[in-house]
Amino acid sequence: MTISRYLAVLGLLAAMASNAEPVPRWQQSPEQLKTSITGVRAGADLTPAAWPEGARIAVGLSFDVDTELVWLEDREVQSPSTMSRGEYGARTGLPRVLALLSRHGIPATFFIPAMSMELHPAIVRLVKLDPRHEFGFHSYAHENPLRLSSADERAAYEKGLEIFVAHTGIRPQGFRSAAWDLTPATIDIVRSLGFVYDSSLMADDRPYRLMSQGKDAGLVELPVEWILDDWPYFQLDWGDGQVSMRNADDVFSIWRDEFDVAYDEGTMFILTMHPQVIGHRYRMQMLDRLIVHMKSKPGVWFATHAQIADYVADRPSPGSGVPAEEQD
Repeated sequence: MTISRYLAVLGLLAAMASNAEPVPRWQQSPEQLKTSITGVRAGADLTPAAWPEGARIAVGLSFDVDTELVWLEDREVQSPSTMSRGEYGARTGLPRVLALLSRHGIPATFFIPAMSMELHPAIVRLVKLDPRHEFGFHSYAHENPLRLSSADERAAYEKGLEIFVAHTGIRPQGFRSAAWDLTPATIDIVRSLGFVYDSSLMADDRPYRLMSQGKDAGLVELPVEWILDDWPYFQLDWGDGQVSMRNADDVFSIWRDEFDVAYDEGTMFILTMHPQVIGHRYRMQMLDRLIVHMKSKPGVWFATHAQIADYVADRPSPGSGVPAEEQD
């Protein structure tokens, strides 16, 4: 065998080894499985004994303004028709959302990828018309962090933050990852970049202290949930096989019931929406009905995510210091 052929064989063996399947989970030790699972966990429940001015529940409405960027993922050919759906969110959906919020006199948090601001500078101007609203950070270009090394993930967020601050004039307090995907490095990166809270995880319905590698990560988690997101109910994506065109009344009943139980519990209700999804006419009517229903209850505090995170961060709560999974 020639040296060149020998080296080629070695290269092939190395490639095969790098592509080998991981050790099956049934062959892993309890310690190995725990290490894979427990890197990022829910810490203490931060639900306060009382919300501001005696309110019974905190309601945080959030809108992910992804625009065209969400349609760039895994597409070999970029269709202008598909891209126009994202443009709809900035051009038509967002003004409707802002008009509805203004009519009800309530704030919301807008998680925006930095490149959405570059593509549609008017987004920032429109949101800024009401100083009650909050800008949250939502990646550089809605990139999937699971496909990035930790160094590249940090570089993407740093690049995005420069653009974000240039457009808004502020440093964001809140972080929401693209598609709610995080890597093992994400939390440490987010903390080091100065964020106060994250809103990407799903370990509870209540606000909680975020733990990383068994230690306090220094972040408040405002958890999300797919049943409280408009995308699975209403979005159509032939490429991914997602054909979801639910009746708005069905979604209203789910969100209303979730709110009602949260109200009875005296906890928190976080709703995630997208202007390109919720911003269509009949869906906006449904959101209007939901807000009217929530406002009909006494003691509902509509707040930005930052206001909620700031309020619970250092306030004694029924679960203070006790991991949520260990509470009765």
